[in-house]
Amino acid sequence: MALRQVYVSRVEPEFPAELSPEDRAWLIADEKRWREAYAIAERSGVDASGVYRVLRNLEKTPTQRLRAALQHGRLFVLPSR
Repeated sequence: MALRQVYVSRVEPEFPAELSPEDRAWLIADEKRWREAYAIAERSGVDASGVYRVLRNLEKTPTQRLRAALQHGRLFVLPSR
């Protein structure tokens, strides 16, 4: 398995002035989540976007995850014969 180099910026990002403190905090946390996803994916040889989705879902309550899964399942209803 070939490993690829992932470059992580240590420069503090610049945000638009109109961002609220809550939005700014969410963006910083999301960037941290992506970095963690890339690190896990690199070690495991899997896709970083899949790891990112798992990390996001782990932040939800079981009720939120179940609700999302049930809503997603309704999108894929098999046609009746």
